Amino acid sequence: MSTKLWTEEQFNCPVCLDLPNDPVTIPCGHSYCMGCIKDYWSKDDPKGIYSCPQCRQTFCPKPSLSRNTMLAEAVEQLRKGAHKADVRESMRSARGGASSSSSRSKGKLSTAAVPCDMCKGEQREAIKSCLVCMSSFCEAHLKPHQTKKSLKQHELIPPTGNLAEKICTQHKYLQEFYCRQCKMFVCWLCTSNMHKGHECVSTKAERLEKQKMLSEMQAENQQRLKDREHELKDMKKVMEVMKRSAGRVHDDTELALSELQRSVERLQELLEDLLDQAGLEKMEQAQEVADSLEAEIKVLKKRDTEMKDLAGCEDHIYYLQTCESMCTPLETGDLPPVVVNPEASFEPVRDVILDLREKVEDLCNQELSKITKQVNDTTMFTLGDGKFQTFFFISNLRVTTIVVALNLSAQLWLLLSHLANRNGGNKGGLFKCEPGFLIFFI
Repeated sequence: MSTKLWTEEQFNCPVCLDLPNDPVTIPCGHSYCMGCIKDYWSKDDPKGIYSCPQCRQTFCPKPSLSRNTMLAEAVEQLRKGAHKADVRESMRSARGGASSSSSRSKGKLSTAAVPCDMCKGEQREAIKSCLVCMSSFCEAHLKPHQTKKSLKQHELIPPTGNLAEKICTQHKYLQEFYCRQCKMFVCWLCTSNMHKGHECVSTKAERLEKQKMLSEMQAENQQRLKDREHELKDMKKVMEVMKRSAGRVHDDTELALSELQRSVERLQELLEDLLDQAGLEKMEQAQEVADSLEAEIKVLKKRDTEMKDLAGCEDHIYYLQTCESMCTPLETGDLPPVVVNPEASFEPVRDVILDLREKVEDLCNQELSKITKQVNDTTMFTLGDGKFQTFFFISNLRVTTIVVALNLSAQLWLLLSHLANRNGGNKGGLFKCEPGFLIFFI
């Protein structure tokens, strides 16, 4: 008779969702398996306060548990009456094969999911969290919140972990308020004693305030990201221009130096090395700045993604906990704003080299005048008009390598050639005579 008046689900243990084994009834009137309620209360042992998984009524100390004999007999009758239904269900499951297996696996916990706090053994994935019960529920364990009038008033939120962290450790109430003076979350009781007189607002109101600040910081971050990307683009463009310019100037320099004689190769190597080294240093410096810009852009993009993800977060408390750090100006290093010189080029180097050639010519003329005076003032011996004496003196000078590009007269070139032949073909390497150039060596 009882099996017709009552369904099996009405006797199910709210924790394991099965007919209870060794059913016990706690002081609030709800019944559970002896093992289920013991396991549930074992989580509350450190607190010393025990609650009903359904109505959340609290007990202190922990109630003693005794087997409910009448309920146990009723459950036994239900088991006997349901035996045939179980057999039929087993046959359907065997015929169902893979579909049955798929059905049983539905609701199982995934690695990223929040587990149901009520499931015993294999935990299912929670679909809602209750801020009043401070528990997360799977679809089956959520039914009391959808059917019972007293539980329908509870505030349900998307499943979230660490609900215990949102409870006031002193008063055991939900931290629904935020104290702006102390910058901490508080419960309603905290606002009337420890934080009395402080500016305490709801977490939702504080989120709206922080959301404005976050939006401003996000706009600033996006603008900075845009500026840095533009600077990096200009930097890479100038680097490419400088690279091409260095190649052109290198060729022009080589062409200019190739106009000199073979004896100027040492000077040519010196200038090329100087240009290559300067170009390398500039490129290295530019690359360092570009690397810093890329690193900062990466950090800014990451911050922008985090801000976007946080903006869509429905957990007010997690939002507020994370928002403060997001609103702090990002430390991205000491690199100041980069102002790229769009006119940067190695082209002026070529003009400097050509100007250097003119200066060397002028310098050589000046040095030649000094040498001529010194020669005239030195009387070693006299040979006719003294030209031979002069060049004999020059042949014994030890000076650093110098190139003299002068338009010397034909007679002077003949004298120099004669001097070179007289000294055994310039075996000492003191100087070398070629049309248009007078080259001294050390």
